[in-house]
Amino acid sequence: MAPISKKLEKKMKIIDTAFSLFREHSVNATAIDDIVKAAGIARGTFYLYFKDKSDLLEQIILYKSTEYMKAVLKSTLSEPPAENGDFYGRVEIFLNCFIDFLIENKEILPVMSKNLSSCIKQLPEFYDSEIADIYCSLIDRMMSLGYTHETAHITTLIIVDMTGNVCSDAIMYEKPYPIEQIRDIVVASAISIIKNNAELTRGEIRETLN
Repeated sequence: MAPISKKLEKKMKIIDTAFSLFREHSVNATAIDDIVKAAGIARGTFYLYFKDKSDLLEQIILYKSTEYMKAVLKSTLSEPPAENGDFYGRVEIFLNCFIDFLIENKEILPVMSKNLSSCIKQLPEFYDSEIADIYCSLIDRMMSLGYTHETAHITTLIIVDMTGNVCSDAIMYEKPYPIEQIRDIVVASAISIIKNNAELTRGEIRETLN
């Protein structure tokens, strides 16, 4: 049996090759034969790691999304904020980086936009402890604003889904508006949701205590 590191290396080669082909030619125009030929592997090797092209695409989206979010989270949220205003400023940076990610991956956005939330859903149990720790730190900061653990996670999921879905349509179809026209409003709306939900949760907790 080959070492785990070699298996992972071969799987990542398939993922990286397929990702490049999908971006260059689109998902529908890329066949499994194209992927194995470009990766320099046998067709049977492909099926050792993936059930079919749909399974490969799902794993690409999860891997690429989580790797990108890991980098963005580390650069914008890894240091403790001095105050709430600083925290919201970092959330603004994160959301703008997230939108940049969608723009940069426009070629596979039609499929990616349907799976982005799966990345957030899996973060608490994610195999990469580093990104899981950063995510938990984000949740802790939201809890310091008044959130419960559950409402912090739900709100994060809503923000990612809302930003991803609205911006995906704007990027792909320029509908209902082009991304340049709605970007700032989407980011501001997302931050308002975070603030308002914190106040709502604090109010519910006060009522429970009373």
